[in-house]
Amino acid sequence: MTPAGRPWARPVLAAFALAALHPACSGGDVPAAGDLVAKVEAARRTSGYRVRARLVRTTAGSDQRDVTQLLIEGRRSGDDRKALYQVLWPKPLLGRTLVIEQPAGQAVRAWTFTPPDQVATLTPADASQPFLGSDLTIEDLAEDFWHWPTQEIIGEETVGQHRCQILESRPSSDTATSYSRVRTWIAPDIALPLRVEKFGPDGRLIKRITAERIMKRKDKSWAAANLIIEPADGRTRTVLEGSRATLDLEIPEADFTVEKIKASLQPKSRGATSPRDASTALGEP
Repeated sequence: MTPAGRPWARPVLAAFALAALHPACSGGDVPAAGDLVAKVEAARRTSGYRVRARLVRTTAGSDQRDVTQLLIEGRRSGDDRKALYQVLWPKPLLGRTLVIEQPAGQAVRAWTFTPPDQVATLTPADASQPFLGSDLTIEDLAEDFWHWPTQEIIGEETVGQHRCQILESRPSSDTATSYSRVRTWIAPDIALPLRVEKFGPDGRLIKRITAERIMKRKDKSWAAANLIIEPADGRTRTVLEGSRATLDLEIPEADFTVEKIKASLQPKSRGATSPRDASTALGEP
């Protein structure tokens, strides 16, 4: 069963956080804006994925670290996409789950599950809320600025060892978003976004997202294991640390239902000390 409710205003689903955890294939000549977007999307296309990650938030001038361990799953069947973010630790938050759905040709829907049985459908007004108290918002995980109507390459800049094309994306007037524009530094040679800057309605920078730990995988593709999320005011910092990412999986559609989420939290169902597959344990790249 999937909760019913009002869909979000526009079909927005890419989750840059996950895009940087996906592998990317090597590229060739520098493409135009539309081709560059298509190249990035093609590089992260997969039937299904499972990622184990940590969300670590720190505050300037403080030694406190808020750490959350996550299981992230995604499924794609044609143009139908689903993503799930489930808390594995700390224990008081165990099982809290965010599900983002985009049925083919329809608007995005998002809902949350809080154990033991609380289900809430999210509305566009909820999109700007922090995800688990971090510097990522629900909108950052759910919006797809790659599909905004205005895409333009506005310059070049080297990030790390890669010469990047700077892509500026702007929404239409009826797009449900907190951002007026998004700038993305994309390395065409590895088809990977290395930096994203998001600007508010007043034109000011809101946050910067940087991909780190760029690595070449055994299959010769490229991936970024970490994302650094830094608000413009510099007061806090969030790091999404990927520990293991497994791609091209056949994730059952049932995994994204309330019934399966509840069942995954039962010890007899999971056969381990944490929800779902214990093979995604932290510490293994």
